[in-house]
Amino acid sequence: MSRFPLGQPVRQSTTVRQLNTDGTTTLVNPGTLTLLVKLAQADGTTLTTGTYSSPTSDGTGLYHQDIPVTDLAATGHYQYTWTSTGTGAGVSFGEFDIFDPFETSVLPLQDAKDALNIPASVTTSDSDIAAYIATIETCFERYTGGPIINRTCTERSEMMSNQTVIPVRQRPLVSVTQILSASGGAIDISAGLDLDVNAGLIRRFLGLPFYGPFFVWLPQVNVTFVAGWGTAVPAAFNIAARIILVHLWATRRGATALPMNAGEMTTPPGFSFAIPLAAAELLNGSLNGIPFLAETYV
Repeated sequence: MSRFPLGQPVRQSTTVRQLNTDGTTTLVNPGTLTLLVKLAQADGTTLTTGTYSSPTSDGTGLYHQDIPVTDLAATGHYQYTWTSTGTGAGVSFGEFDIFDPFETSVLPLQDAKDALNIPASVTTSDSDIAAYIATIETCFERYTGGPIINRTCTERSEMMSNQTVIPVRQRPLVSVTQILSASGGAIDISAGLDLDVNAGLIRRFLGLPFYGPFFVWLPQVNVTFVAGWGTAVPAAFNIAARIILVHLWATRRGATALPMNAGEMTTPPGFSFAIPLAAAELLNGSLNGIPFLAETYV
């Protein structure tokens, strides 16, 4: 899937063809041609961000439309349809993502192109490379159990009377911003917390409970916290991402064998595909070597 940075117009192109009686197709100019663009919403619906009924003609049956920045004002997943009427009537469709160009990537685009021996001036594969990088990063986060770069997360936890531990799923746990009860009241954490950052466990000092019996009717809390491996991508993650990218790129290009000296393959937890063993070893070494993977007090 193509990915484009926020703040950049996006060009979408299409062709219009007419089916002939002999089974072949011919490029034709339609009666009308309309591009409709929608943005996926958190509630499962879509929001129409642009409708364009006068695309630019590049020749018979060839058209493109530059979607303006004003209609791509939010990051997220966009879908579109080209609808033609009259001659060559039909519908074609596609989708793309808009991402924040300031988000930290596990593998910067230039590093990725260096690993693939693609000159910086050649941009034809940039969208494909960005999609691979995003996939690798998603796998890394499933493998490690949380964000690679520190990120604010919010999770709901079910509580019992006199409970002394609140678990969170995103790890490593860096800090806790606030804990709100279901009724909206804040739990006082100003005295500090005992954090097991590797296990994602939050405790009060001296084993004191978070709740008294009077909270039993409102057992849910919303925990806002920071999780991640730091403010910069650990070097081993960057190198592992390069190794995986080269392997995936060779597969995409139709290679019948892995690059020379690629070594053995393995499928680590969190990955739905095999990766070179060297990349897995780098990731495993990083998990064991991060200095703050221990119990801390804040």
